[in-house]
Amino acid sequence: MNMLNLLIAAIEIALAPTGTNDMTKAVLSAVDRVRAAGGGEICLAPGAYHFRTTTAMSFYVSNHDHPGTRHVFLPITHVTNLVLRCDGRAEFLFHGAGIALGLQDTRNVTLKGIGVDWDRPYYSEARFVRFDGGRPVLSFDPKQFPMRIDGKGHLVAVGEGWEKDPKLAQAFDAHDRAYKGSAWFSGRADDLGAGVYRLDEDWTKKFPRPLAPSDAVVVRSGWRPDPAVHLNRAHDTELEDCVIRAAAGMGLIAQRSENVTVRGSGRAADRTAGAFARAETGRMTSLQADATHFSNCRGKIVVENCLFEGMVDDAINVHSTCLQVEAMPSPTEIRCRYKHSQSVGFEVFLPGERLRGIRGRTLEPSDAMVVVTGVTMRAPDLVDLTLSAPLPDGLGVGDAVENADWQPSVDFRNNIVRNSSPRATLFTTPGRVVCEGNLFDHVAAQAMHLSADAWDWYESGACEDVTIRRNVFRDCLLVRGKGVIQIDPNVKDLKAQRRRYHRNIVIEGNVFEQTRGPLLYARSVSNLVWRANSTTGATGFDVDFCDNVKIEK
Repeated sequence: MNMLNLLIAAIEIALAPTGTNDMTKAVLSAVDRVRAAGGGEICLAPGAYHFRTTTAMSFYVSNHDHPGTRHVFLPITHVTNLVLRCDGRAEFLFHGAGIALGLQDTRNVTLKGIGVDWDRPYYSEARFVRFDGGRPVLSFDPKQFPMRIDGKGHLVAVGEGWEKDPKLAQAFDAHDRAYKGSAWFSGRADDLGAGVYRLDEDWTKKFPRPLAPSDAVVVRSGWRPDPAVHLNRAHDTELEDCVIRAAAGMGLIAQRSENVTVRGSGRAADRTAGAFARAETGRMTSLQADATHFSNCRGKIVVENCLFEGMVDDAINVHSTCLQVEAMPSPTEIRCRYKHSQSVGFEVFLPGERLRGIRGRTLEPSDAMVVVTGVTMRAPDLVDLTLSAPLPDGLGVGDAVENADWQPSVDFRNNIVRNSSPRATLFTTPGRVVCEGNLFDHVAAQAMHLSADAWDWYESGACEDVTIRRNVFRDCLLVRGKGVIQIDPNVKDLKAQRRRYHRNIVIEGNVFEQTRGPLLYARSVSNLVWRANSTTGATGFDVDFCDNVKIEK
């Protein structure tokens, strides 16, 4: 539902920025008025809005670290029929650590014309100056990215109310912004003055593509507590012409949410929507994790006409989170463990929802499903489930279970993904997936990835209907990857698998402008079609443990 086409007679509120003053109270007061009225529109004048105050809350965010108490600048909760819009661009600048916008238990919320950025990002971007005896010399803008050396001789990033010691570096080419690779480092450094630091280790062979003067080097810790925008139990949410420019985690993550649309009103090249840096900052890079991420959602996910540039993770990742069966107190009772430390605590099952089993060794989903009748959280990573019937035959301790009802369909179309790492897109859902009309340009690894596992991230959702058409793939696999399109669920024992994990995948009418291959890497697929695709440069297919494959060269 497009809220901008609805006539909301309840209330209309106008807001304008007031210099660098804190706008938190003004925006939240306007939201309160809309909530009380049962709906309304908050109209924002163009300009920069600063936010400095947070609300302490407690909840879990999928695929993120868990700091305990979370801090949210703009918690938008239990609201129906809200439009928060700017006819132009309202740049929201946040000061300090926290989630920028948290939508929880909402329905029919539209955000339009909003940019989300931090005055001091959680990451720090430097320019490579030179090697000094193999040790890299990096120059940081002291105003944008203040740094210091601590008492142990380690580099420390200094933010508003936070400090972190960076240990992970990513590099981007100064000329074409293409990704050069990533590496962990010790953090020991010398202060040379005026924002210039020399790291105390040899970096001459640190990256797959060597550093050159003026290359961007982004350093950060491995800690990612806060996305920029978080949707939890949010129904019918639309972000139009919104740009997410920085975060301490992912750009937008939705969990247990239904029907989410992220779109630009024009073409992706118009730069009205997506994830990329503000030009006036001089930054080459944007997000240090996924631009958009959807965990245990349902309904329709639409991402279109967006530019995703300079991230160091996926433009989009769609999956379910499965749990490992740890014990079976009775035939209709199972104890399940959230296995990955960054994916615990949130609702995977509620009573009345269907459960599907997954065999841990072969990653074969069960055809039969049972209904969950009771849910008891024992700990953030442990839950007891009561079932309407025993698990399907052959499933038990060590296998996995997923929610069969919260699996979305996806349209990812007419987007540009460039100068990003590692992948561009990752789809793991049985809902219909259409990926069409996109440009994948200088992606560090595979442009498209269909995966799944029940031993690491526990991200599941066997694909059943995927169409990949009329896309352009240009110089992907810059640093690594098995194929431009890579289909490889992590199966422990492929030889024992009787039923392939993914199925019904059509790849047609695409253009590959590749110097590196193979174009397709596929494992554990039934009904795979490659037809009417054209290629300039690299060719090649690596297909094994697949059934009914048709490749028309």
